[in-house]
Amino acid sequence: MQQNFVQHSIKALFALPVPENAKASGLAAPGPLTPPVDPRYLFDKDLTADLLCWHQGRLTGAHRDGVWLAGPMGSGKTALVNQVAARLNLNVAQVNGKRRLETADLVGHLTAVGGDVLFEDGPLTTAARNGWWLLVNEADLVEPGELAGLNTLLEGGPLVIPENGGEVVWPAPGFGILCTANTVGLGDGSGLYAATQRMNAALMDRFWVLAVDYPPPAREIEVLRAAAPALPAAIVEKMVEVAGEVRKLFAAAGEGPAVEVTFSTRTLLRWALLAQRFRGAPQPLDYSLRRALTNRAEPETAEAIHGIVQRLCGGGA
Repeated sequence: MQQNFVQHSIKALFALPVPENAKASGLAAPGPLTPPVDPRYLFDKDLTADLLCWHQGRLTGAHRDGVWLAGPMGSGKTALVNQVAARLNLNVAQVNGKRRLETADLVGHLTAVGGDVLFEDGPLTTAARNGWWLLVNEADLVEPGELAGLNTLLEGGPLVIPENGGEVVWPAPGFGILCTANTVGLGDGSGLYAATQRMNAALMDRFWVLAVDYPPPAREIEVLRAAAPALPAAIVEKMVEVAGEVRKLFAAAGEGPAVEVTFSTRTLLRWALLAQRFRGAPQPLDYSLRRALTNRAEPETAEAIHGIVQRLCGGGA
């Protein structure tokens, strides 16, 4: 399926400090799998530029690589992909990685329809036919040999489907493979991300690797203030400071023992939204934090985290 790409203003769509004439290729209108726009989303200039450069390079034939976004849990890897696609009206076929995910699950399978046996496209085949993005989340949970089945497509070759009579599917313009993961494909030596795999080196050689970390404090303050405008600015700043201290403990970089839970940006945002919702409750920061994070922590960890909140935010926490 041929898509008609149009040029969009990067400055207008992404609110980034770029020249007025900077353009990105997208579609004129959303499609069936275009993610919804989050109007509060704040784009990181460098990561957005990387992703737009990758997308443009694939459209022009400058390269055939995929893109691998690596970073800690809840740092916004999937959100970045979805929000870039949303602004450009691109379709994203998403798959959640798991140990038993097979290449055949991505390609498709035979199914009985009204007495006939027909081939039903999987997300990879659908994306390739239509020129959509395929997004594999938690890709480092998949067995390395299975993802290596993507190598031919990542070299610009066709998808061959033996189950459908040897059908050859040449990817339509706009097709691209994106993966998110907590590692860069070398496995996890920290023990924080159970079941992650060491990926095939030949596979990883076919990807751009983008490092996605938690936003700097000033940016996280912006995110929280946009999402929870009823919270006082001083409280929001302290919440971000709390998150920073807990992250140091999680990485065993601060003083004292490491903890088993941490603040992702996603968790921090949840805390802010709940604190705004329950701001009339006694000790609203403590009350909302239990629901956002510490009810799933060990009792000693929960006590330590709430101690940080009391120290930084005072008795009204």
